[in-house]
Amino acid sequence: ELRKLSWSGIPRQVRPIAWKLLSGYLPANAERRESVLQRKRQEYFGFIQQYYDSRNDEHHQDTYRQIHIDIPRMSPECLVLQPKVTEIFERILFIWAIRHPASGYVQGINDLVTPFFVVYVFEYIEEEVENFDVSSLQEEALRNIEADSFWCMSKLLDGIQDNYTFAQPGIQRKVKALEELVSRID
Repeated sequence: ELRKLSWSGIPRQVRPIAWKLLSGYLPANAERRESVLQRKRQEYFGFIQQYYDSRNDEHHQDTYRQIHIDIPRMSPECLVLQPKVTEIFERILFIWAIRHPASGYVQGINDLVTPFFVVYVFEYIEEEVENFDVSSLQEEALRNIEADSFWCMSKLLDGIQDNYTFAQPGIQRKVKALEELVSRID
């Protein structure tokens, strides 16, 4: 029902919760939501403790380098200039890549984090994100935004990860389906 109601857009004040529900990050059962959020946020920061220091290891250098190349290309540009945002995106992307070795980090995945990040910043601010210094948020808010952005991006990528693995079988299937459709129409 929420998916149908959201088709024409979601009001800003309920967009963060709607996106978490629609992505499958939050359960539909309202009584379980807070405990799920706490558990998933702790799990994400556990991954940071476990994996993030390995970004300097030789076998992770290519991944970390590509992330550093892509982050300055992201939009909105105002976010790129904020060191706190860069730091958050580096962690999100690196942890995702390490936990998904079949695809690893692929150019453009950074653009999948941005919408989640911006929507979840709106949980804590009233003004437009273009005029806001993200580092002025409380540390707990920043941690929540980071973890929620990671998990929702992960949920999105779970459904399309085969577009990013070797030989891109997901894209190949879509091209084949398009070819069959065009053939039928012709």
